[in-house]
Amino acid sequence: MSESRFTPIDRRRFLAALLAGSSGLSWSASTGSGAAARADPPASASATALLPDTDAHVRAIRDALTPQIIKAQARFKIPALSLALVNADRVLWAEGYGQADVEAGIAATAATRYRAGSLAKPLTAVAVMQLVESGRIDLDQPLSAYLEGFSVRTRTDDPNAPVRVRSLLCHHSGLPTDLTKGMWTDESFTRVVESLREEYAAFPPELVFSYSNLGYSLLGHLVETVSGQPFERYMDAHVLGPLRMTDTRFLARASTASARGYREGASIPLLPVRDLPAHGIETSAADLSRLMCALLGGGQLDGHQILAPSTVEAMSEVQNPDNLLDMEIFNGLGWFLEQDTIPSCGRVLRHGATTPGFAGECILLPEEGLGIAVLANADGARRVIKRLAEETLSRVLSAAPQPVSAQLFLAPAERSPGPAPVAALEGDYATDLGLIAFRPEQATLCACLSGDTFGLVPLPEGWFGIAPESVETLPPAFRPLADMQFQTQHRDGREVVIARRGDREMLLGEKAPAPETSPSWRARVGAYVILNADPGFPLVDVELKLREGHLCFSYRMPYLSAAAIQVPLRAVSENEAIILGLGRTRGETLQMIRDDDGEERLRFSGLIGRRTKPAPGTGEGA
Repeated sequence: MSESRFTPIDRRRFLAALLAGSSGLSWSASTGSGAAARADPPASASATALLPDTDAHVRAIRDALTPQIIKAQARFKIPALSLALVNADRVLWAEGYGQADVEAGIAATAATRYRAGSLAKPLTAVAVMQLVESGRIDLDQPLSAYLEGFSVRTRTDDPNAPVRVRSLLCHHSGLPTDLTKGMWTDESFTRVVESLREEYAAFPPELVFSYSNLGYSLLGHLVETVSGQPFERYMDAHVLGPLRMTDTRFLARASTASARGYREGASIPLLPVRDLPAHGIETSAADLSRLMCALLGGGQLDGHQILAPSTVEAMSEVQNPDNLLDMEIFNGLGWFLEQDTIPSCGRVLRHGATTPGFAGECILLPEEGLGIAVLANADGARRVIKRLAEETLSRVLSAAPQPVSAQLFLAPAERSPGPAPVAALEGDYATDLGLIAFRPEQATLCACLSGDTFGLVPLPEGWFGIAPESVETLPPAFRPLADMQFQTQHRDGREVVIARRGDREMLLGEKAPAPETSPSWRARVGAYVILNADPGFPLVDVELKLREGHLCFSYRMPYLSAAAIQVPLRAVSENEAIILGLGRTRGETLQMIRDDDGEERLRFSGLIGRRTKPAPGTGEGA
């Protein structure tokens, strides 16, 4: 079948033909520096060549995208990239590009193993749902019904509101995002349940989407407790083994067989990982193709039924349809859900991964019977591989050949702007970028914690955007704001700032209360040193500050980034303050405690700090 015969009317017929194709899995060559070198196929692979002549459409897509992939690798310093494109029956395209290990000269293939971070979560969700199917877990029961030792401090109106298994799967448990102490060690994730007893919940259960690695560690503990098997053994026996995902492991320490991780072109040391069920996986694009084929095929592959079709469907159902604070974030069970974000594709199930030295993206289109996984071994690769995954699927869905833009990996996917309600924009807002002050009357946006000020311009329907003359001066952390529009709205009784790009809206932050800092907290302003940091993962430049009258907490995690993390606080008692805002890492508690000698110490995410230097003068900064 030649490309010239395809018309838009033939798209469904073309996809049906793909779905009816050979059931043998085909694997690819590796491409390095533009030259192909055939990879050894896994033992389970078909011996037939990738992209047979009958798949001319997919072959044309591969040939069009490959030059841009290689250019993007060079531009964004991505040594290796591996991908697998599948339908419900077979692999349509699987290939590796570049070097899995630059120093050793090892080429990447589809079977190259990468640390894949949060791509562990969909697999952990599969295990939980298997136990739901067998009647051993009820999604709507409290986690404490299965893990008797589970408890977390709370300051909500209903301290007995349960953390349900379902809410853990869809990131609405209200638990903190991480427990930094021990996170990058080979401590068992089953110890999280004990450590959490000293921590506060960030939010009431089911209030708002708040991504939680801890939640998935608890789900892994749940699988272990209910099944009576160690988590890793259960996964091997009931998920990875039946799917013949022979290159996939839940590992605390990176194996010598995996790709090396890189940052800005230099290899980085890989620390161990505690939270295996959340982000402690090593896998390949080839193995992920088998998971995708199984899920697209109603939970079965090669005669092995890992989930019932109805369970697979349930995992793709929206769990938070009426949550006003979640905006356009929709969660399934183990997956993020979208609708037609790839043009005319129907439902989208996706999950990404960003972990030191690596990135990953996995997307399923259930209505079209298509899926793609892309893995890379560079810190900054996530945006590139996400764009590649979306572009590849979009091209498969399009019957007509399309030219490839030289800007493919530089610009976001285009979407049409939609209508928006009118609202005023004024005040200080706690966001993932720190405290941002919107001052429309002065036509400015101020990054309060750094003191930088940028121009604002009014736009139709009450929206504002960054002034063109300020775009070039935005610091790296603020560059995503350059092509966004902003507006405040009242949602679920809270005043929030909304960011819009095209027709997609997201919650940027929540309005901060007027600054009010007690004398006891003012007396604590200054520099701190962490006393119990884990080997290889220090917290440095730790400070309590006052900025624009707001109490703020700042620190750096140099293993993750050179950038400072600065968050506004609100004191809720003489010894406790919470991070302002909604969502990931927000709502978490900083405590002042006494050690055995009666000395005051700062406690945050399991870490203990001692003040080394008070702020000079009045305490306005350190």
